[in-house]
Amino acid sequence: MLSAEPSLSTVLPLRPLRIVMITHSHKLGGMERHVLGLMQALQSLGHVLAYAGPLDGWLGEQVIAAGLPHCHVPLHGMYDPLSALRLYRYARHFGADLIHGHSQRGARYASVIGGWAGVGRVATAHSTNSYRWFTPQLQVIAVAQSVREFLVGIGLPAKRVHCVHSGVDDQASAPAARRECLTLGMIARVEHVKGHDLALRALALLRGRVSARLVFVGADDTAFAADLRQLIAELKLDDLVEFRGQRSDIAAQLAELDVLVAPSRREALSLSLMEACSASLPIIASRIGGNPEIVVDGDNGLLVPSEDPPALAEAILKLAQDTALRQAMRRRARDRYEQNFTLQAMAHGTVAVYERALLDARARSS
Repeated sequence: MLSAEPSLSTVLPLRPLRIVMITHSHKLGGMERHVLGLMQALQSLGHVLAYAGPLDGWLGEQVIAAGLPHCHVPLHGMYDPLSALRLYRYARHFGADLIHGHSQRGARYASVIGGWAGVGRVATAHSTNSYRWFTPQLQVIAVAQSVREFLVGIGLPAKRVHCVHSGVDDQASAPAARRECLTLGMIARVEHVKGHDLALRALALLRGRVSARLVFVGADDTAFAADLRQLIAELKLDDLVEFRGQRSDIAAQLAELDVLVAPSRREALSLSLMEACSASLPIIASRIGGNPEIVVDGDNGLLVPSEDPPALAEAILKLAQDTALRQAMRRRARDRYEQNFTLQAMAHGTVAVYERALLDARARSS
């Protein structure tokens, strides 16, 4: 766990905790993967987890498949009294010690229900563009130092906002056979914010200078994906770009790449970058948000300005021409994952924040 704040120390002897995770989600994205991974990692430490939120989405389906206790709660907006009452009753029935909400809606209901039930209240902020419902009554986890700085900057007490970096499953696998053509990849939602179009323009600038191809992994049934296909035709890149759609075999996808590219326009903390580190992949990423907390420029990858296809093209060319540098970055990427971004590190950091929330609940009850 990397953080500019003082390390959280153990303030209560912890027994196994009973924790209800609250999330409003119907899709698959970084937050959903974070929540599932955190629940599984906390389980491995002996804690007892339950999920409360919509079950008609990827996360709900995964929770059910994993056999975790769950309660379907629609969470219609920020003021849904029926959902609030159902959450309260479920938390009491489950014997919750803590309510842990994610993103704004989760934070809202965690604060209310935790207050009613007299238990610990924690919320995780997953981005730098949402803050309204992260109140001083909560112990707040920021998934990146950049998110923590944002929340403190808008007025949350610094002592109640804690940076606990997300963690990911180890994606290490045997690399694919050596390739003559440099294979670049993006593993991300196919949306404008992720910058797929910038990667395409950089690839077009490299025509005739380096042999490279680009792979997009992520659901490609979006309006932006249609725009990208049109741009590919305009740039005459049809034979150099492949859409692979939503995939579950991430380790296998990473093994086929030489470099992960992430020219995002906005990013809190990218799970794909962490997975690339675990798979020993060099990374080229935009210098925004939490990206510099994962990618150390010149060490395990390269950072480039946002919205700058020529700079992205030059970074790709540099790694294409310097095989020794790529190999050194592969080793450093793996080291960075093992030291900072495992699920176990995330779970231990989260439990330290839970201890603070339990002290809050004890103080309220007395």
